[in-house]
Amino acid sequence: MTQAGAPGGQPPVRSALDASTLPAQIHEALEEAIIHGDLPPGSRLRPDDIAALHGVSRIPVREALSSLDEAGWVEIRPRYGVYVKERNYTELQELFEARAALEAEIAKLAALRHTAADIVALKQTVDASKRAAEDNDVDALSRASVEFNAGIRAAARNSVLTALSLGLEKRARFYFFPVSGQLGSDWVGKQASLVGTVEAGDADQAASLARRYIVETGEAVSRLLGPDSFSS
Repeated sequence: MTQAGAPGGQPPVRSALDASTLPAQIHEALEEAIIHGDLPPGSRLRPDDIAALHGVSRIPVREALSSLDEAGWVEIRPRYGVYVKERNYTELQELFEARAALEAEIAKLAALRHTAADIVALKQTVDASKRAAEDNDVDALSRASVEFNAGIRAAARNSVLTALSLGLEKRARFYFFPVSGQLGSDWVGKQASLVGTVEAGDADQAASLARRYIVETGEAVSRLLGPDSFSS
């Protein structure tokens, strides 16, 4: 089992931290490292090494680890330490099931409420996805996917749905980031189709496409990760 944070294996998350928000910033840095696989499932997080890495005391680190535990990113095992949670097949299924319903409603509202500027921004993001896929640039492709989802949410103009979507998307990235390079060309085509439907103002079709897009992505992620990637 990887022991991230141990000497010679410290988590690759380093940033200039504001003392007033240390726990939140450490939480965010560790969360991103978990999502991107820099801290893989099963990794042990050592508070002393994280504190030393950021030049802080153990107090904000303990607070950050506690909030990560509450958010479901890590597991605190009394007397054994703190470990990054394993990927769970049931969670993956439930996560993409929930996202399918939510993103369908967001796409529907985007078709009804978008502006010309929203469409221009979405098309630019699709173009960025195409370039990233052609260059096999996994990081750029992942960023473009996040930007595309943000663009659809912006066009929907519903702050509550946006907050819910952001939380689920972040959790989904924990699952699809390792295989995002294999999903790239598929993403581009689906994004382009959804933008066309949103631009046409076809709310029902936009909802249907978005729902199918999320369901198919979840199925592909499960297949590409394989059974050995899940704890259950």
